Amino acid sequence: MGNLPKERTTFSRAFTNTGVDFTGPFEIKSYRGRGCRISKGYVCLFVCFTTKEIHLEATSDLSTPSFLAAFARFVGRRGCPKNMYSDNGTNFVGASRSLRSEMKAFIAEARDKTISKYSHQTLTWHFIPPAAPHMGGLWEAGVKSFKNHFKKIASTHKYTFEELSTLLCRVESCLNSRPLSPSSNEPTDLEPLTPGHFLIGGHLLAPPELDVNENPDSIINRWQKLKALHQTFCRRWKSEYLSELQKRIKWKNPKQNMEIGDLVVIREDNLAPNEWRLGRVINLHPGSDNRVRVVDITTEKGQVTRPLAKLILLPPYNERIEKPPNAS
Repeated sequence: MGNLPKERTTFSRAFTNTGVDFTGPFEIKSYRGRGCRISKGYVCLFVCFTTKEIHLEATSDLSTPSFLAAFARFVGRRGCPKNMYSDNGTNFVGASRSLRSEMKAFIAEARDKTISKYSHQTLTWHFIPPAAPHMGGLWEAGVKSFKNHFKKIASTHKYTFEELSTLLCRVESCLNSRPLSPSSNEPTDLEPLTPGHFLIGGHLLAPPELDVNENPDSIINRWQKLKALHQTFCRRWKSEYLSELQKRIKWKNPKQNMEIGDLVVIREDNLAPNEWRLGRVINLHPGSDNRVRVVDITTEKGQVTRPLAKLILLPPYNERIEKPPNAS
């Protein structure tokens, strides 16, 4: 396992380096009352690499225009990031192309007057290798923190878009209130450092409200039901979050780097029982520590890029040949 990238360990403004992912679907009501139309809704999660702050946006689908709208709302509230990180979803790839083309057209049209003023806002988008979700562990962990508990508690309910947005904002506040580390070395200081400190300079506070101890399914008032769901989510999430805090386990014994020409078996989930997908390594992508974790492979269906976690190296043929018995 390699060291954390510099974007994770170098302090910067909140959401300067941002990871993004989608989760869902959830059922959305067109209006309150009977006879309403039910449609699908999704949640777009943004996570800051430096402070681990989380920003949630409700979307109606997984298309590129919907993501661009959610991205515009995110930029309007959190500022424009410098680097974006995501998987290779078609909506993310399309958004990257759209933003890049708009930036190029803008600079080309007003180069002489505005390049010195706006060039620092050029957005760079980074993609992890295909079929390597473990390389997006930061936003995958953020999705897990939200999705697992939300599905257990609130996914069976049907919301209007306004109700879903309200609940997401309250859940976002709960996630951004988690303690990261002590705020000082003073033994008497009990205040923790939270992601909210990097947003507003202090703890994320909310108006006081009574505990709703009733079952959310039995509450008729919609606002009281949202409060009950939010309180239940926070209680369960806090309990499991604290129990999962532990040290990061590392692979301490390095292995030999893969070499060009090596034959590998590619792990695929949807293959027939007797079918195997093999490939030959044609290019290496070493990291900053000269350890190879991603390679380009040529297969019978073309060239693909895969992480080492998805590959099984076959030993060279000459190592399998047994020495003949001694004739003497």
